[in-house]
Amino acid sequence: MADNISVNTGTAATIRTDDVGGVQYPVVKIDVGADGASSAFTGTLGAVTNLAAGTLTRLTAGTLTALGLGTITTGTFNRGTVQTIGTSIRHVAEFATAVTLTGTATGTLQAAVSGSVHYVTSLIVSVESSGRMAIASGTPTSPIIGTMNFNANGGIAAMPINPPIRTASGSALVFNQSGTGVIGIFAGGFTE
Repeated sequence: MADNISVNTGTAATIRTDDVGGVQYPVVKIDVGADGASSAFTGTLGAVTNLAAGTLTRLTAGTLTALGLGTITTGTFNRGTVQTIGTSIRHVAEFATAVTLTGTATGTLQAAVSGSVHYVTSLIVSVESSGRMAIASGTPTSPIIGTMNFNANGGIAAMPINPPIRTASGSALVFNQSGTGVIGIFAGGFTE
C-alpha cells in the first residue's frame, strides 16, 4: 500500500482537525514504527509542563519544579532543595554516628568517600570531666570546628547546623579529644 493518501472533495474520508481562528489544524497521533509497521509512541518527551494525573516513572535529566500532590516512591535526591510535599524526605546518604571514649583519643566519625563531601547538620558533645574536642576534616590537626573546651559535666547540642559544616572532598570526618573522663560525641548529616 502506498505511504500517502489523497483526499478529494466529495469523498467519504473524514479527517480530524481543530479549528483555530478559522484555520484547520490536523490532529495526529504520534507513531514511531519503522517503515511499513506501526508502533504507538510511548517514549519520553523533552518537556511536560503539566502532568495532571498519572505516573512519572523516570526523570533522567532536567528539573521537577513542583509536586502538588502525589507520591515519590523511589529515587535519589542529590544537590538541590525539596520543599513542602506533605512529608519529610531523608537524604539518600544520611549518616548518624555516636562514639563514647575515655580520655585522649582520635577516631573516625565517617570514613572518607572518594570525591564526596561529608556535611554535618547536627552535633552533640557531652563530657564527664573537663576536656576538649575538635571535629576535623581528614586529619585531627586540621579542625573544621575550632577546638571546643568543656567544663566537667558540660557539652553542646547544635541542631540543626545550617549551613552545615563540611569536610574537604574525599576526606574522612574525624575527631580529636583530650580529657580524663568519658566524652560522648554524636554527629549526624549526609554525604554527597
